[in-house]
Amino acid sequence: MEDSTVVDYIIVGGGLSGCALASLLRRSLPNSSILVLEAGQDPGPEHDAVTIFGGFSLQGSALDWHFQTAPTPSTANRTHTLVHGKTLGGGTVLNYGGWSRGDDPDYDAWAAKLRGDARWSYAGLLPYFKRTESFYDTNASAEKHGFDGPFKVIPTNASHASRKYPLRGPLEQAWKEVGMRRNLDPFANRLAGLSDFYEIWEDGKRRPSYLAYPLDGVGVRTSTPVSQILFEGDGAPRATGVKLSNGQVVKARKEVIISGGTLQTPRLLLRSGVGDPSVLYERNIPLVQALPSVGQQYYDHFALYQWFKIKDPSRGLALGHPNLSDPAFVAGMPTDFSANEGLPQDILEKALDEDGVVGAEREALLRPGRVFVETLIVYHALAPGFPSDGSVVCASTLLTLPSSRGRISLSQDIDSPTPHIEPNYFTTALDRAALIHGVRRVLKVMLGTEALKDYIETELPPPGLAPLTIESSDKEIEERIRAVGVAHHHAMGSCPMGEVVDGDLRVKGVQDLRICDASVFPNPVGGHPMASLYGVVEQAADIIAASA
Repeated sequence: MEDSTVVDYIIVGGGLSGCALASLLRRSLPNSSILVLEAGQDPGPEHDAVTIFGGFSLQGSALDWHFQTAPTPSTANRTHTLVHGKTLGGGTVLNYGGWSRGDDPDYDAWAAKLRGDARWSYAGLLPYFKRTESFYDTNASAEKHGFDGPFKVIPTNASHASRKYPLRGPLEQAWKEVGMRRNLDPFANRLAGLSDFYEIWEDGKRRPSYLAYPLDGVGVRTSTPVSQILFEGDGAPRATGVKLSNGQVVKARKEVIISGGTLQTPRLLLRSGVGDPSVLYERNIPLVQALPSVGQQYYDHFALYQWFKIKDPSRGLALGHPNLSDPAFVAGMPTDFSANEGLPQDILEKALDEDGVVGAEREALLRPGRVFVETLIVYHALAPGFPSDGSVVCASTLLTLPSSRGRISLSQDIDSPTPHIEPNYFTTALDRAALIHGVRRVLKVMLGTEALKDYIETELPPPGLAPLTIESSDKEIEERIRAVGVAHHHAMGSCPMGEVVDGDLRVKGVQDLRICDASVFPNPVGGHPMASLYGVVEQAADIIAASA
């Protein structure tokens, strides 16, 4: 399709959501013209740096917005760097490809935010989750899994005959020692327990959204930033198109759909006159629609990374050792397990009391089996400053249900493509209790179990800090988290359903404008967000096609 200044549907953003949505709409509405506008470049379908594991170094490259937050008082006044894809395919060309869902209460909370809209409950989303999957085990439950979708979902241990990490057995036994039960199917409603780490790599390569959802017949313009949404009319104004940063106008006959991502979508809405009237007034932006919640509920899976020294690196237990030089070991994330846990009841109730959480929200968080922390042990240092010679492994402990909320707004220069981000991480009692508890569990597994006592020597702290041990106090762990804790690059929630968009993902108060990206998540999901987001996009495509 040739580029045109007038099309039926404009999709702003060619990341995970934008590419998948465009492909699905083209399939459902073959006679409609669809144009994707992506600010970043086209990396090319066979760009090895994008598709292979070593491409994690692309974070901070020309394919990454590399956003900087404002100094954050709750994390020692540090400025955080947030990865955000600036390329066709967005984060799917930068991420590690982990595939997991949340628990059913996570999604049922979405439906509750929409006054019981069952489409966004676990049961309502499950058919769309299944639609995205080609689950590796065809004997698995057809009630919970799909087998014909665009993504081959497979645990790392089953992806290649020679991809057998030597620490798998000892690590599994260590988690068993501390009371973690084995979970053979984390997709069957409950994440809790020790499950295999699932991913969507194929033949040792990432699966970017523009390959999984082909864009044949879709107009795509890369290196084309959008400066604002254009509207006509009063009362309930209608989105008529977009203005590009070069001044060109592109018109939409039917709809404009924003898929800019959690960090960009609220910025574009505010720049276009949709948001908090006081913010718009301060910036001399004409008010189109008052929506005070735009940008106000941002959250991420805040995490602590730790590094542990191997006692005898000559045994070849981590990447960097010659014994693990087979390319199969980097055909995806070098890990075996995802460990998901709740909180002891007394710790959870005390934190909820301190935060003043009551009513239905409290009841939902107190439901047995809720997961508040996920831990991954990775057989690689993953970070500069630590040796990558096979002598170090890395642990990531993240909050799966963070309750801290940040804010995304406009930069001082309202035309800047960079948003102003105040992340506000780690500010609630629940987040503090959950992450401290999770880190303590990791220390116990790595340094206090019989299974790993002959493998792991000590924690290796970041420069200038003392190592943590199983005797470390809560205060010491909290100080470490505040000093070096970071976001896990799972930004969500800045334009949530029920507040900024309705159940059809239409922006409230305006016509012919929708949002389809992770900014619409009204509550966190316990798993990594990619699988959930693809399910949301699949349902969004059905909703849009039905209204065409």
